[in-house]
Amino acid sequence: MHQLKSGAVIVGVTADEPSKKLSSALSTLQEFGVDVDDVRYRGSFAFVAQKGYPYKTALNKVLTTRASNRAPAHVNAFITGAYEVL
Repeated sequence: MHQLKSGAVIVGVTADEPSKKLSSALSTLQEFGVDVDDVRYRGSFAFVAQKGYPYKTALNKVLTTRASNRAPAHVNAFITGAYEVL
């Protein structure tokens, strides 16, 4: 993600079990305003972030298996403005 230009929009969602392989990505995610180090086994999270603007991040996380089974993490976002096609 370091090669992304400032302003790039990143969308992330989890499926099944994200916590086992999450540790290597935590610092990069935190740069985008995505703090998910408290998500436990089979919890879930979803986010929309913009590189360089962590305060704009829309993040929803559900910490546990039971809670995630009842209502998995989700976000709703509207993205407006001009964009550049890579």
